[in-house]
Amino acid sequence: MDRAQLDAIELMLRDLNTRHDEIRHRAAFRGCTRELLALQQELVQYLSRKREGLNGR
Repeated sequence: MDRAQLDAIELMLRDLNTRHDEIRHRAAFRGCTRELLALQQELVQYLSRKREGLNGR
Protein backbone atom coordinates (compact mmCIF):
# COMPACT_ATOMS: atom_id res chain seq x y z
CA MET A 1 0.00 0.00 0.00
CA ASP A 2 2.88 2.38 0.66
CA ARG A 3 3.99 2.08 -2.98
CA ALA A 4 0.55 3.11 -4.20
CA GLN A 5 0.54 6.08 -1.81
CA LEU A 6 4.01 7.13 -2.92
CA ASP A 7 2.97 6.88 -6.57
CA ALA A 8 -0.13 8.99 -5.89
CA ILE A 9 1.92 11.59 -4.03
CA GLU A 10 4.46 11.76 -6.86
CA LEU A 11 1.69 12.25 -9.43
CA MET A 12 0.02 14.94 -7.33
CA LEU A 13 3.32 16.76 -6.80
CA ARG A 14 3.96 16.65 -10.54
CA ASP A 15 0.51 18.09 -11.16
CA LEU A 16 0.97 20.82 -8.56
CA ASN A 17 4.28 21.79 -10.13
CA THR A 18 2.75 21.98 -13.62
CA ARG A 19 1.72 25.41 -14.79
CA HIS A 20 -2.04 25.49 -15.30
CA ASP A 21 -2.64 28.71 -17.20
CA GLU A 22 -6.42 28.34 -17.28
CA ILE A 23 -6.64 28.06 -13.49
CA ARG A 24 -4.17 30.93 -13.02
CA HIS A 25 -6.23 33.05 -15.39
CA ARG A 26 -9.37 32.30 -13.38
CA ALA A 27 -7.57 33.13 -10.15
CA ALA A 28 -6.41 36.45 -11.60
CA PHE A 29 -9.96 37.22 -12.74
CA ARG A 30 -11.29 36.47 -9.25
CA GLY A 31 -8.46 38.32 -7.52
CA CYS A 32 -7.06 35.34 -5.65
CA THR A 33 -3.76 34.65 -7.41
CA ARG A 34 -1.69 35.17 -4.27
CA GLU A 35 -3.93 32.85 -2.27
CA LEU A 36 -3.87 30.19 -4.99
CA LEU A 37 -0.07 30.19 -5.13
CA ALA A 38 0.20 30.11 -1.32
CA LEU A 39 -2.17 27.14 -1.16
CA GLN A 40 -0.25 25.39 -3.91
CA GLN A 41 3.00 25.82 -1.98
CA GLU A 42 1.37 24.62 1.24
CA LEU A 43 0.13 21.48 -0.52
CA VAL A 44 3.55 20.80 -2.06
CA GLN A 45 5.19 21.09 1.37
CA TYR A 46 2.58 18.83 2.98
CA LEU A 47 2.90 16.16 0.29
CA SER A 48 6.70 16.35 0.38
CA ARG A 49 6.68 15.76 4.15
CA LYS A 50 4.22 12.89 3.75
CA ARG A 51 6.42 11.35 1.04
CA GLU A 52 9.47 11.63 3.29
CA GLY A 53 7.57 9.91 6.11
CA LEU A 54 6.58 7.03 3.86
CA ASN A 55 10.11 6.68 2.49
CA GLY A 56 11.50 6.60 6.04
CA ARG A 57 9.53 3.51 7.02
